[in-house]
Amino acid sequence: MSARNKAHANTAYVLLAIGAVLLLVGLATSRWRLLAWSLAGLNLSIGAVMIAAVSIIEGVPWFARRLSRSDEPVWTGLLIHTDGGRIKVRYDFDTQNHPWFVARDICRAIGTKVPHENAVQCGGIPLLKHHDNECFSAASVQAYLAPLAARNRAANRLLISIRNEVLRKLDKQRDQEARAEKAS
Repeated sequence: MSARNKAHANTAYVLLAIGAVLLLVGLATSRWRLLAWSLAGLNLSIGAVMIAAVSIIEGVPWFARRLSRSDEPVWTGLLIHTDGGRIKVRYDFDTQNHPWFVARDICRAIGTKVPHENAVQCGGIPLLKHHDNECFSAASVQAYLAPLAARNRAANRLLISIRNEVLRKLDKQRDQEARAEKAS
């Protein structure tokens, strides 16, 4: 909650407290009852409106984020964090240990047009279906990002991240497995 909204909420709580005290004063004295109840009603209504406004201001974005998260299925694969961790690119491995990168996340991360659901191509590169997502293979994601990397910094950073965080580790793992097979 921002400092401004906290100040509004605290002001609303004070108005509600003053309204409650004025209600009690109105019950205790008959002479000032009408004035006390009028001021109490005013304070209580202003406080309630302020709390409702802060709740809407804070609640609607929270609710929208909650809805957007429930829109997509839970991801059980791995993530590459880009743009300081703000953007996550989902990827997973198939049974032959080949990586698959979700095309929608790749396009969002580099700021290009996101392919529609059930798209067959993205930027002239074929997409394949993997776990109900349109995905790039390891070769096709490099073929898609390499031409864009020269003029798009985000594409260049993502390509480097994919090569360093996924493909290089995968190559090392395959080399270790090959050495282990030769040794045995």
